[in-house]
Amino acid sequence: MFRSKRICMLILPLVALSGCQQQPSAAQPGAAPPAIVNTTKSEKKTLKRVIEQPAQIESFEETPLIARIPGYVGKVDADIGMRFDGPKSDEKGNIVKPGDILAKLSVPEMVEEHKQKLALVKQTEAEVAQAEANFKAADAHVETAAAQVSEAVAGKERVEASYDRWNKEYVRLSAMVTQKVIDEQTRDEALNQRDAADGARKEQKAKVQSAEAIHKETKAQRDKAKADVDAAKARVQVAQAEAGRLAAMLEYADIRAPFDCIVIRRNVHTGHFLQPGAGSGSQPIFVVARTDKLRVVVEVPENDAHLVKEGLEGTVRVQNVKDRHFTDKVARISGSVDAKSRTMRAEIDLKNDDKLLQPGMYAYVTFNVTLPDRITLPAATVVVQGDRAYCWQIANGKAVRTQLRIGYRDGGNVEVLKKLVPSAQEGGTPTWENMAAGEVVISGNLANLTEGQAVTVK
Repeated sequence: MFRSKRICMLILPLVALSGCQQQPSAAQPGAAPPAIVNTTKSEKKTLKRVIEQPAQIESFEETPLIARIPGYVGKVDADIGMRFDGPKSDEKGNIVKPGDILAKLSVPEMVEEHKQKLALVKQTEAEVAQAEANFKAADAHVETAAAQVSEAVAGKERVEASYDRWNKEYVRLSAMVTQKVIDEQTRDEALNQRDAADGARKEQKAKVQSAEAIHKETKAQRDKAKADVDAAKARVQVAQAEAGRLAAMLEYADIRAPFDCIVIRRNVHTGHFLQPGAGSGSQPIFVVARTDKLRVVVEVPENDAHLVKEGLEGTVRVQNVKDRHFTDKVARISGSVDAKSRTMRAEIDLKNDDKLLQPGMYAYVTFNVTLPDRITLPAATVVVQGDRAYCWQIANGKAVRTQLRIGYRDGGNVEVLKKLVPSAQEGGTPTWENMAAGEVVISGNLANLTEGQAVTVK
């Protein structure tokens, strides 16, 4: 009886354990109830993208003034904070008023050299006058020589005619001597006259050649005189160019305002010796800035760079000017993203007639960009995990997680660029497709959904 009692005590726990293990099998045939969900649809909307970035206010122009010629500072008329007028031009662009003088350099040796160059100009101009007079005289000599040639040619014709006459007379008298009509003495007189005419003819021919040689010589002298005139005129031009160069260099002795500006830095005093600047590292005499108009420089992040274009209106808020906002349009953009900062430079020009703003001030710029016709979903329907985003859709009564490529956000809306669609063939590669307006997605209680879970639309 005691042994039977022990056997019963051992069997009862096993029976109880076996009963506990069989309980779930009784519940397996039953399925979990479907999740009750709300839905919404994708819509085509106009988004408002607000881009706000810090900015720096800069001078519209800022120029370091560097010595162009060596010299001592003779006089300083400018100091920091002083304003000066730049050059003024007429309607045709001609400068009618040079810029105000900020400082003067003392360069006496250059002044004297300029005087020497001016004297050299006068000397060369006198040489031109002399060369032109020589040319006129040489030209007159050519005319005289030409007249002498004409005279010699005429004399030659005259002696040729005389020779022909006495030659014919000699021939005629020789025939008469043969016929015993006249004596030989008469013929011989004609021969003598012919010989004399022949000598005169040869002499006159030599005179013609001499006259022609003189004519050629005078023409050569005239050509040389003409070349002398041209050379003298060239020397005048060289002397004038040298004088002009010295005059231009002397202009650099006056350090003038390049535009309407304010002096923001001064680095010289009277008596300083200045050497011409070489390169960007040279010490400037002054640094001047134009502040009647300012540049507001903003670095736009890469993902928004394509939205900021010339003409886009921006609102500028300056920390130190709390009661005013300044509005103007983007005047220029760099058109290139900086490889290090991954930003693109944009500039807004602001008028500063009241001198309220100053270069170097810190500011914020806000751009409001309108993005029309964008497919959007409510932000509550989009789940973002790391660099991935997805929403839940319904297919055959079950929840399906759909991966998304999203764009900009606007308050409670998110721009949807693409959705990942499974392949129609089993084992195929999913493809990215555009999401259309009106597609149904699940909204609310998304964290409790699982892939393939049955759902019921509320």
